[in-house]
Amino acid sequence: MRYFEIFLLIFSLASIFYITLVKNSIHKKVEIVLILSLLTIHFLFEGYRWQMLPIYILLCIIAFCFYKEYSIFNGSWLKKSFTIIGVSILLIVGYILPTVLPIFELPKPTGKYKIGSQYIHLKTDRKETITSNPDDKRELMIKVWYPASIENENKEPYLNEGDRISFAAKYGLPKSTFKYLNHIKTNTYLKPKIANEKFPVLIFSHGSYSKASGYYAIIEEIVSRGYIVLNINHTYESTGTLFPDGSIKLYNQEYDKKYVSTQKMAEMAWKSQQDYNNAKNDEEQLLASENILKNYIAADISKRWSKDIISVIDELQNWNQNTFLANHLDISKIGVFGHSQGASAVGQATLDDYRISAGINLDGVQWGNIIDTKLTKPFLYISSDWKSPHPNFNKYAYQKGSTSVFYDAKIINSGHASFMDIPLMINIPKLNEAGTIAPSEAYKIINEVVLSFFDNYLKNKENNLLKIPNKHKSLKITKK
Repeated sequence: MRYFEIFLLIFSLASIFYITLVKNSIHKKVEIVLILSLLTIHFLFEGYRWQMLPIYILLCIIAFCFYKEYSIFNGSWLKKSFTIIGVSILLIVGYILPTVLPIFELPKPTGKYKIGSQYIHLKTDRKETITSNPDDKRELMIKVWYPASIENENKEPYLNEGDRISFAAKYGLPKSTFKYLNHIKTNTYLKPKIANEKFPVLIFSHGSYSKASGYYAIIEEIVSRGYIVLNINHTYESTGTLFPDGSIKLYNQEYDKKYVSTQKMAEMAWKSQQDYNNAKNDEEQLLASENILKNYIAADISKRWSKDIISVIDELQNWNQNTFLANHLDISKIGVFGHSQGASAVGQATLDDYRISAGINLDGVQWGNIIDTKLTKPFLYISSDWKSPHPNFNKYAYQKGSTSVFYDAKIINSGHASFMDIPLMINIPKLNEAGTIAPSEAYKIINEVVLSFFDNYLKNKENNLLKIPNKHKSLKITKK
């Protein structure tokens, strides 16, 4: 909660006792003016947000009681009981809502570069397999984050309207639910010039049915250290994609019901987990892993998203000549990284496209046929701290390692959402799936490992990733 929000909560509680105990009407008139003044200051300097609505309502009730010189707890025992319950609910909910959904602060980037962003609308000639219209072609929105030269540009809002509206739609909430995010200050500027250098290119792929650009805490830091990040929004498979004409293409529920969230897929996932956990030896675990990795629907999604990544790579030469990115892309140095389902697509893409120099999997199961082959590029897998009975399919997916170098890392006490901004947006570990590690600590570890890795293989630096755990006790890392 922000300072005035905390003060309003405390003031509400104090006013309830005050109106009950004090009978002087002059003091009560002063109290009304004080309530109105505090609300006005709060609205002017911090701004309205719906999470504070219970406290606003309670203060209005208190002000009305002062005006009418009513005592809140007068009347029969039944009336007093209902009043106490009602006031308690307003106070409790008024505390919980702004605490669970706070006005949070994004980490301050530590690199020397300021950060800018713009969007590119990529139209491909590939058939769109998600929709039922056979004439549809695959279209992608790419958010470009880049080191910037700042003049008088404003900072961008946290998440665009497509991200906000689609995230609300995912949970059946009103479209306006996430307008309070206007209070979040990002470190990214709207459409500034690119810093006058060439930078390595990183392509980022998000998790399935998640906010495509909900990774500010990681991406801003990476860009501030001298990288251009092309953040793909996988159309119909993120929460939603906002296109230049104002249309928003939401997650395709029809496709999901037909292919993804089916009984067949659910039974396959359940059986594979049971077979893995009940296996008596490594051979039986391998068989369980092989079946799910190759045949689960996520393997098909990984192949499709790998093609999205390749479509972006195909455009880099053109963008480096004919767009705002002209002469700023070092297309000889291309890295890919992703989270969850996007991480699996990254692993697939490193096999599918020779132009990729290195890849990072952020807590994604490596679906597909990589279990049968070796990766051919430097690769880093960072896992969250999955607990039993969650099966470790990646133990076998990456069993052959890489012909170059393969790092296997784990962040102790972290969760699947620790790689996203979710731990900042939802301030309860049991709800945000981010484990018990402090979000700030998780971001520091992730960013240091990711940057050290890409610096090694895209900037020809010599960082020893195996020494990073000396600074972060929550990190374990091995090299194969």
